[in-house]
Amino acid sequence: MSSAAPRTTVVAYYYYCQATAPSAPRILDAIALTLFIASLWKVLAGGRRRDLPSPPGPPGQLLVGHTWQIPKDRQWLKFDEWIRRYGNLVRITVMGQPTVILGSFQVAKDLLDDRGTVYSDRPVAVMAGELVGWNRGLGYAPGPHSARFREFRRLFHQFMGPRPSQDASILDAQERSAHQLLIRLLYRPDAFITHVRQITGAFILQTAYGYTVSPTEPSDPLVDIAETAMQGFARASEPGSFLVDYIPWLKYVPGWFPGAGFQKTALSMRRDLETLYDVPFAFVTEQVSAGKAHKSFTSVYLEEKETPNRQDEELIKAASASLYSGGADTTPSSLASFILAMTLHPEIQERAQAELDLIVGSDFHRLPTFADRSSLPYVNAIILEVLRWYPAVPLGLPHCLTEDDHYEGYFIPKGTTVWANIWTMLHDPAIFHDPSIFRPERFLTAGGTLRQLEKHEDPVEIGFGFGRRICPGMFLAMNSIYIAIVQMLYVFTISKSLDEDGNQIIPEVEFDGFICHPRPFKCTIKPRSPDAEALIFREI
Repeated sequence: MSSAAPRTTVVAYYYYCQATAPSAPRILDAIALTLFIASLWKVLAGGRRRDLPSPPGPPGQLLVGHTWQIPKDRQWLKFDEWIRRYGNLVRITVMGQPTVILGSFQVAKDLLDDRGTVYSDRPVAVMAGELVGWNRGLGYAPGPHSARFREFRRLFHQFMGPRPSQDASILDAQERSAHQLLIRLLYRPDAFITHVRQITGAFILQTAYGYTVSPTEPSDPLVDIAETAMQGFARASEPGSFLVDYIPWLKYVPGWFPGAGFQKTALSMRRDLETLYDVPFAFVTEQVSAGKAHKSFTSVYLEEKETPNRQDEELIKAASASLYSGGADTTPSSLASFILAMTLHPEIQERAQAELDLIVGSDFHRLPTFADRSSLPYVNAIILEVLRWYPAVPLGLPHCLTEDDHYEGYFIPKGTTVWANIWTMLHDPAIFHDPSIFRPERFLTAGGTLRQLEKHEDPVEIGFGFGRRICPGMFLAMNSIYIAIVQMLYVFTISKSLDEDGNQIIPEVEFDGFICHPRPFKCTIKPRSPDAEALIFREI
């Protein structure tokens, strides 16, 4: 449905279709009437238990509730505005669907962590889940009581939990991946966004499938396949992007019907996802059969099963694709935010480089490694501030109640969609002074060591989600972010670009997307010295 469509009530969809396609079959009358009655029933039937009120929230419109008040991008800012006004538990409705927004770590912990058996399901994601097919993977899988969900969690914990993620082979692979990023930045520094995406994708492909991407080739077919699928995932998951998420009955409308272009979009995205499922999996099975498979998430599972059946194969395909979808866009988001922050704050970069020169050496005889991590408090503070300043997924993924609940005197009915506004939690001025300012020192003591953070002020505790839906790849992700940032800081200087008149180009701090990325910006990335450049080549 185009942006020109009337945005007032459910029935407007009917008039929109009539206006744009007057020859459409009269089945539109039945569809509009059905939607009207169903939405009216949800508004009148749902909402509150008689003895408890619903949480406070902004006034909505009849039938559509707050649907048209939610912007198509940067929804977290509108949610943040409501939280500031109505408190840390805000209730809205979206086409009759009750929705609760959480605005503090404590409320999120109380509900999503401590009452995880009630709050760990996912709402039905019609576009991303049902029509595109991402409900086959972990992100949109129903849970927490389903056997499939439990098997997903077991697999991820077994392969990338806190202990497995520290395996020497995985750490070595991450160090090699970071070095490949340095090589690409050296040759084409202006394409830094492309490089961080490709290198992150390459590491995940190696982890998931044992597939190695060339460090010097500008592109790779499997990386391209995965990137295409991920673009569809991000677009399909964006709240408010597709009317079918608000009016699920529209999924039955055929693609040729006026106003149902989302069906063709979903079909294209679904084909891209199927390609991501099938092509890398075929590569692994061929390698396993030939006895040449490198250790990977998929190969270990296949060898464990010995003779996997179709159900086993479908599960590992979905799990491996989930591994990719969980990190291939979020890690590049954090790395791009880091590059933007260093462009804007050369003094922070210089202090970090002084720390690195002291610990690693100013003679550029080696690259920083994971062994240096505990000796670099300022670099670690920069990483924490990157995660806080612009979290990769400001709203996380939604939760859903499996039964009625009440909290702080308010009633929350079964089936309510719950969003934890991570953005608000990490920009609370009562916890983070001047939250819009990039300031790593907030995580340091007066003596320059890392502070012992309480959970409510720890970007890692907040940024990777809550309860049984916490990101299972968070330890791998933190390692990838650390090693990429520490090596970039050591060998490169990131600075503002100059325009034709020699004036500095100051990037705007603007982010958007469900998985939040900086808008395109210019910067200059150069080796710190000839010795730094030589080190990049020497480590090849």
